[in-house]
Amino acid sequence: MQAIILTAGEGARLSSWTANRPKGMIPIGNRPILEYLVRGLVGAGIKEINMVVGYGKNTVMSYFGDGANFGARINYSFQEERTGTLDAMRIGMEGIKGEFILVPGDNYVSSDSFLKLRDCKSPALLSGKADRWSKWGEIELEKGKPKITFDSPEAYGRIHFTGITKLNLDLASKLIDAAGKHIGESLQVILKNHDFEVLEASSWHNIVYPWDLISGNRMSLSDNLLYRSGKIEKNVTIKGDVSIGKGTVIRSGTYLTGPVSIGEGCDIGPNSVIGPSVSLGDNVIVKSFTELSDTVVMKNCELGSYSSIKGTVVGDNTSLGSHVVAIPMTRDILYFDQTFSVSDRGAMVGDDCNIGSRAILQGGSILMSKATVGEGEFYNADFQGDNI
Repeated sequence: MQAIILTAGEGARLSSWTANRPKGMIPIGNRPILEYLVRGLVGAGIKEINMVVGYGKNTVMSYFGDGANFGARINYSFQEERTGTLDAMRIGMEGIKGEFILVPGDNYVSSDSFLKLRDCKSPALLSGKADRWSKWGEIELEKGKPKITFDSPEAYGRIHFTGITKLNLDLASKLIDAAGKHIGESLQVILKNHDFEVLEASSWHNIVYPWDLISGNRMSLSDNLLYRSGKIEKNVTIKGDVSIGKGTVIRSGTYLTGPVSIGEGCDIGPNSVIGPSVSLGDNVIVKSFTELSDTVVMKNCELGSYSSIKGTVVGDNTSLGSHVVAIPMTRDILYFDQTFSVSDRGAMVGDDCNIGSRAILQGGSILMSKATVGEGEFYNADFQGDNI
């Protein structure tokens, strides 16, 4: 069996983290979202993958290469213009010989999901429980047959389509001919006349908005690749699943509670508290007496001493001064001219930001890339420009 992964889109709602990469290359659990999908497919024995790339294609291609390092053979197809997921599937179908699994490249899904799809004897839709509406639609059963609806965008906790499906060439052609705006809408048309199984992912997360990265990070750390390659000084306490990359130093008095994933070349502590549900990218500096939990810190960042950072995303090449505070809260925020209720989230800090010492980032705050917050300033997300 073969697979098609669609990863040509930019991810406009995550633009503070996608200036130099497509959404699928944003890291959660210290690995790009796409890597979980590739490893999940390979783990299910699906080793021939057509990857449709476009925006930021060189980032994807240089990371995955021909797929050999991941146990796969990856072929690349190119969608130069943003003409939708159906057109991307059509482009990716070159060389597909029979049944295949179609995977949008911006979801986190548990790896066992691909085994379920592979073993299913018929075409199948992969479903997942969602905290909010999925752009792919909700799955309902009517006289035992699935249908996809878009009628209940507030249907929290119900069963939603993940966008991941098992198809054959005939059904794929019918999807294209149905001419919906995307895969979910075309499936809405052809499900009336074709039998599909509905399978449920044990965990799935639709990553659309900045605050989704926190939930995705929590889930992905259940797939944490465990390794201990760094230097651990005396009087360091480690509990649970904690991975430490090459060249990293964990300094004396630091307390780590997993799941935690720390990249290469990091310098942590002394006397800092890390975890649970923390991922630190390569070359991250966390200075003394700083506390982190439920947080994604991307590569090449520096977090000053005596800071408290929880439920937060910190983008590449970002600097936080000392005594910075970002504590989760629940509130309504305005983002891209829409109002959202954000629950139990700290700050969402874009790439290349500079946060001054003693700054307070209110829960739910979103800082666009290259933003600056001055020393001692209070930031509450009402301003989304370059400076305060």
